[in-house]
Amino acid sequence: MPIAIYLGFIREVPLFEAEYDIQLGEQTVQSIAQSPEEYPILPKSEYPEAYNYLQNLVNDIVDSPHIKHKDIFKYDDVKIIQNDSVLNAFCVPGGYIYVYSGIIKYLEHEDHLAGVIGHEIAHAELRHSSMKLQKEYGKSAVVDFIILANPATTLGGIVAADIFRDLVNLKYGREQEAQADEWSVKYLSDSKYSCDGVAGFFAQMIEEGNDVNIPEFLSDHPGSQNRVDDVAKMVKELGCSTTLSDVSSWKAFQEMFPK
Repeated sequence: MPIAIYLGFIREVPLFEAEYDIQLGEQTVQSIAQSPEEYPILPKSEYPEAYNYLQNLVNDIVDSPHIKHKDIFKYDDVKIIQNDSVLNAFCVPGGYIYVYSGIIKYLEHEDHLAGVIGHEIAHAELRHSSMKLQKEYGKSAVVDFIILANPATTLGGIVAADIFRDLVNLKYGREQEAQADEWSVKYLSDSKYSCDGVAGFFAQMIEEGNDVNIPEFLSDHPGSQNRVDDVAKMVKELGCSTTLSDVSSWKAFQEMFPK
């Protein structure tokens, strides 16, 4: 059969089941726990109030009817990484959320943190990490890798630990970042928070002249001001509220962490 005709029959392989995201996330969580120097997790037993506050924030977002995997993904186990020099947050496959103390202390409003977390939840909900893995290694190889759950396992010549590291520091493309921004707006439109919360982060960075240092999780491709403008367009289309929530406990929350 001629190649041109054969290519016409090629179909995109369906993404593996979302349940595998949870297993992949569990393995990534274990890998993070085994790297305390790089990821110093704040002990939940020593900072219960901080964890309760942050978990309630996440719960407000996840209550959105737009969150489709809330019944199976692990959005109820948020973790805080104690590192004030990092303005970052990430969500690994399966809904395991990590937030750095640095971004908590930096942001002026709780709504802006909600926007950032909504952005990260969107990456998990849309399964961007899983799509990238499957595209790079193939469906059967990724599923076998997840099921084996062996740190010594190699996938395409790459050690499992390296793959977990990639999942934590994954860089998304323009389309995926735009999708995450869009869904963050939608999630927050169902909450008490300003629906353009994610743009508040960019705006603060721009105002302080720090937008060149925006972390990788939000920085790929479009410039900071472009992201603010794009979010404004989404807000206009949805007609959602941009009024900041009346949260008087935000400053107290920021002071709950080690100095």
